Amino acid sequence: MNIPLNIDWQQILLHLLNFVILAGGLYLLLYKPVKTFMEKRQQYYQEQDAKAAKTLADAEKTMAEVRQQLKNADADAAAKLAAAQKSADAAMQRQLSDARAQAEQILADAHAAAQREHDKLLSDAQKELKDLAVTATEKLVLQSDGDAFDQFLDAAERGESHA
Repeated sequence: MNIPLNIDWQQILLHLLNFVILAGGLYLLLYKPVKTFMEKRQQYYQEQDAKAAKTLADAEKTMAEVRQQLKNADADAAAKLAAAQKSADAAMQRQLSDARAQAEQILADAHAAAQREHDKLLSDAQKELKDLAVTATEKLVLQSDGDAFDQFLDAAERGESHA
């Protein structure tokens, strides 16, 4: 048989059979394991991405909770500060009223002491005036008459007055 261009079909079929065997072997030995490896790798990175997204969502949720707790803490701190200020104001008012009461008591005691001192000085002055009057009268009586002086002294000791 005369084959154009000198083509040997038997050689072509043998090469084709070798190619099919080679392609099948490469498929089984390389393509399938590489494809399985790539799928596992892709699945691993998808899982990592999902974990990262979940971790990020959890972090954002935690951050929102922390911000809320900070707001609550700020509100609590403001409330406690207001309560402390109110307590301090009340304590200041009590101390102020106590100080005023003490000042009034000190003033009252000072007025009472001044009144006692005034009364004592007045009593002492009256006593001195009485003694001066007795002394002056005594001198006058001694100059004039001794019996009248004795009568006057007796009357003065009894608290009588001559009008």
